[in-house]
Amino acid sequence: GAILEYADKFATVRCQRWQVKDLDKGGFLIAQCKDNFAYLSVANDYNLTKIVTEDGEILAEFKPYLPSIAFPLQLGKRWGGRYSGYTADDGNRWLANASCEVTAYETVKLVAGEFAAYRIECVDNWELGNMSGHSYSTSWYSPKVQAVVKVSNERFPKWNMELVGYSTK
Repeated sequence: GAILEYADKFATVRCQRWQVKDLDKGGFLIAQCKDNFAYLSVANDYNLTKIVTEDGEILAEFKPYLPSIAFPLQLGKRWGGRYSGYTADDGNRWLANASCEVTAYETVKLVAGEFAAYRIECVDNWELGNMSGHSYSTSWYSPKVQAVVKVSNERFPKWNMELVGYSTK
């Protein structure tokens, strides 16, 4: 399947080269990077639900899923959703309510090239223990690559990612 290579990490997991491997009976598109497996919910617009190791260790998890995209994309489209999240790199567990909007269709310049992409701006209102706050992120989805090619999060840079190479076999 398709191969997406990110500069440093994908959804906080430090692994660069992700290859689409399978569509399982549970309704998930599965991508693999080394011994890591990302599960994207087909029924929920291919949004990420979890990343686990071959041994089943959870590296990142979102229930029911991370509501970062909603097809079909078009200017002005809005969506959102509540979810719980977990990341193993810091052990954080949080609750959030995300609100996203497609704000532009523009060219984004990356190491992998220039792509026409939908600009998606999201606000996550989150609660982590006794703390709460907001984080703002911008993602670019390229129809040509059929994937998010860049994410920029102003408060939590561990979520930033950028496509540096791809193959759509």
